[in-house]
Amino acid sequence: MTRPTFITLGPSGTCHENALRHYLDFQGVTEFDLELVDDLLDAIGGVRDRTNTFLVQCSAHVQVHLVTERYHKDVFVIDTFIYPTKELGLIVRRDAERPTSLGIVSATRGYLDLSPWEQIIDQPSKPVVAVNLLAGRFDAGLTHVHHAVEHPEILKLVEYYGAVDTTWVVYGRQKRFRGSVIGQRAPWLFEASDG
Repeated sequence: MTRPTFITLGPSGTCHENALRHYLDFQGVTEFDLELVDDLLDAIGGVRDRTNTFLVQCSAHVQVHLVTERYHKDVFVIDTFIYPTKELGLIVRRDAERPTSLGIVSATRGYLDLSPWEQIIDQPSKPVVAVNLLAGRFDAGLTHVHHAVEHPEILKLVEYYGAVDTTWVVYGRQKRFRGSVIGQRAPWLFEASDG
């Protein structure tokens, strides 16, 4: 039996990779191949064209509708799950007295007010934001908090957003929906609570 291949957004260190690894642990899948890509829309063809291949995408990703639609007769949503992002924050270079340029992933634009920024540079993933921020390609970036902790001499955290619960979409070649809701029964979610 061939090991399953799972495709998700790279490079190593993304929220996508982190969520996928936790999902596979939850599912008890210990033997697998992992492909980290920079374009999920291009990568969905791998699910269609190769056996035992799956793709995992955050539902907040700006291309989620395109990935879902690209091969809608051959590739299907087969599962979803909830898992938080890694801790996120607005991080600024210490040498930027008046930061004017911001590196950001399109899917994270809702976290902050973009109007003060003179230049907004779209990036493919949050680890890439961090690499380019450290290299001085822009003054600030919305990325993983641990980069500011690991490089306190260069970076400082100015706004903390934390780990945000989100949903993840799992795509595969075998259609799973058969006319009834697929989900986890949890009616307690809809009971009134004080907290």
